[in-house]
Parts: sequence; C-alpha cells; structure tokens
Amino acid sequence: MTRPAFVLPPPPEVYVEAWLDGYIDHLSATGLRLLRVCPEAYRQRYILGKKERPGEALTLGKAVHNAIGYSHEKKIVSHEDLPVPEVIEYYHDVGWPKALEDDGGEEAVRWDAKPDDARRDGERVTRAYHTAVSPRVQPVAVERRIEYVVPGIAVPVIGYIDVEEESNLVDLKSGKQVTRKPDANWRVQGSVYSAFVGKPTHFHSVSRAKTPSIATPKESPDMVVNVLEGQRFHVERTLRDYAKQIEWYFATYGPEDPWPTNGVFMDYKGGAACGFCGFRGDCVAWEWER
Repeated sequence: MTRPAFVLPPPPEVYVEAWLDGYIDHLSATGLRLLRVCPEAYRQRYILGKKERPGEALTLGKAVHNAIGYSHEKKIVSHEDLPVPEVIEYYHDVGWPKALEDDGGEEAVRWDAKPDDARRDGERVTRAYHTAVSPRVQPVAVERRIEYVVPGIAVPVIGYIDVEEESNLVDLKSGKQVTRKPDANWRVQGSVYSAFVGKPTHFHSVSRAKTPSIATPKESPDMVVNVLEGQRFHVERTLRDYAKQIEWYFATYGPEDPWPTNGVFMDYKGGAACGFCGFRGDCVAWEWER
C-alpha cells in the first residue's frame, strides 16, 4: 500500500482572532523557546498574561539596542556612523531611561548589584560595539517587523529583526560573558528570521567585562544561523508542531489548570531552568518551597 504524499495545509484566508478562545493572537520565537523549556511557564506568560519581573540584563540589553539602533537608523541613508560620544550621550539621555520605563521603572527590575553599575556596564557595551563593529554594519532596515504566515497555523509568527543588511540579518546580544556559538534559544530565533527573510542571521555578542569581548561571524564563524531554501519546509513543519502542542495543552488542561512542568528536567542558560524562571513562586512543581 502506497502512502499518499503529504500536502501542506493552506494558510488561513483570514487569521482566526479567537484561536484558543482568543488567548493567543500570534506566536513568537521568544514564546516558542519558553514552550520548549516549560509548557507551564508558557501558560503563565502567554495564556494568563503574567509577566516576569525583568532582570537587569534585559533592561541593559534594551538600552544598548536603543542607542545602537539610533545610529543605525540614521546610517540607512547617511552610510555613516554617528560619533561615539553622540551615541553614548543618547544612551544616557534616551536609551537607558526608555529601557527602564519599558520595564516598569527602577523598582520593578531585579538588579544583580546597583542600577548605576548596570548602567555603566551598558555604556561600555555600547561604546565597544559602536567603535569596533558598527563601522562594518550597513543597515537597510532597523527593528524590522516580520509577520511569518506559516501554512497550517491559525495565527502569524511575529518577530523584530535588530538590523537587516543587504545580504544578512544581525541580532545583537549582550551578557556577562561573550558567546561564541549560538545556543538553542538563539537558533530558534535565527531559524525563524532566516526562513522568513531568506538571509542568514548573524549573531553579535558583547560581554559586560571592564574590557568587553566581542564575537561576530568575523571572529567566530559559528555565530551564524542559516536556513537554506530546501530547509524551510522543515522549519515550518517544526513551527506547526509547536502550534499543535499549544493546542493540545490547551484542549487537555484548559487555560486555568497547570500545564506540564517540564522545566524541572530542563537546562537553561547553563543551569537548571527553574532557577531562571520568574514564575517559580506560583508553580505547582515548587509548592513544597512555600
């Protein structure tokens, strides 16, 4: 007996605004990464709409993006970088205050040390990156919004690309240590972006050290995620599978009862996933702690 050939389901003519009773109107690489680590954490964030208290790394990263993006937007037309002092001034006057505001203010952020220490770290990251890397980046778009229509998924996959160049995409990451190979979380993001745009995603990593280290594909060839034309089918099939998982969890447990707490078995950022989860205080898997 010959198995019939698989045929892709058609994309919806109009997106279903009430997918999962209206709880979900889009997917994102960030959400899918969380689903992969722990369905219960996904439910807390994307079904119940709870937000984790942001850590200082998130606020610092936003501030750096704001400042570098300010120069890159102007460079689309001028083809010239803004002077480093002007970008640093923008970081302090606009980039950092805006990042704080977006994260709910200084009191809402989980600081590892003092806010001023994080602010100075962000200045060093901005200065190092803009001095060493920005001169070889020529944007054609900054913070480009993508809406990926994947056949068989009722809602779009939405994302924001830091920088698009003529031949590749750029995603800037900052952290306490420099990263020289994309981890699983970055690969999800890079694969979604590359599959949609048709260009490789180049990751740029900058450390928060007193003398920041930087890794880009120029220094570390592994810092590239690319999806070739023949691989797009497999990316889209995986995205459909993620969507089916969400549908199954919703149909099986509903929006109010806990979903599987896979995080207790998973690693994240080099440690046990639950140690990085802002929902641990409400998680059924950790009731014994309370």
